[in-house]
Amino acid sequence: MAKSLVITIILAAILSGLGHIYLGFVKRGIAILIIGIVIWIVVSWIIPVPFIWLIGILYWVWQIWDAYNHYKRLKPQEPQTGR
Repeated sequence: MAKSLVITIILAAILSGLGHIYLGFVKRGIAILIIGIVIWIVVSWIIPVPFIWLIGILYWVWQIWDAYNHYKRLKPQEPQTGR
């Protein structure tokens, strides 16, 4: 079944790891979700509020980028025209 890049990105943006799960990388998606929750909990105890948002956003953007890269690996390569 073909997967949609738009749906992958939307799901990853809604909840960390959900885009990976949609693509079939269930273990990786669950790990990303759990690590994201742990980061928010642990970092919120250690780091002041403005910086926790930066760390959370960086992790969130990374996992969206990672879901995009996994999508690209699953997508069949299109033949290139020789010009």
